Amino acid sequence: MPEIHVIDTHALLALPGHCADSSKIHLFFDGLTNQVASGALTFPSLVVHDCRAYAEGEIVHTWIKAVSAHRKYQSVDNGWLEEVLTQCEQLADIDDDQEQTPLSVGAMSLMLSDSGMDVRVVTEDRLELPNRICLFEACSTLGLQAISANDFLVKCEMEEFL
Repeated sequence: MPEIHVIDTHALLALPGHCADSSKIHLFFDGLTNQVASGALTFPSLVVHDCRAYAEGEIVHTWIKAVSAHRKYQSVDNGWLEEVLTQCEQLADIDDDQEQTPLSVGAMSLMLSDSGMDVRVVTEDRLELPNRICLFEACSTLGLQAISANDFLVKCEMEEFL
């Protein structure tokens, strides 16, 4: 069964902080680019939007713009968003009428899992908020495995950067 990692905004924004040697940051992102190119790493388009909103001008934003067109899986059918809401409505922030990235990450992960892939959700969204549960907790409700950004880097054999 092919393995794929679906990364959320929280984990993506945390990744540069995992590179212990800032002089190797470009090599670090080259390794991540290889993960995207091989189909082992993907993310919904809302993650790209979030990076622009929270990290414009930073290396993570430059990187995600460069690799986003090279993802093997880019979009999610609305039916999968409905499935996430059916199984775990507490993940939705009812006070936010915009599209919500945690829902898209969950939907993409369910879609890929349903197609026979071994999916891991890479998330640092681990604190429950007053208006929604965290993605880490929602993953267990959705039958998905969640891992940290650090665990993802180890799994991808990028420990040399930690």
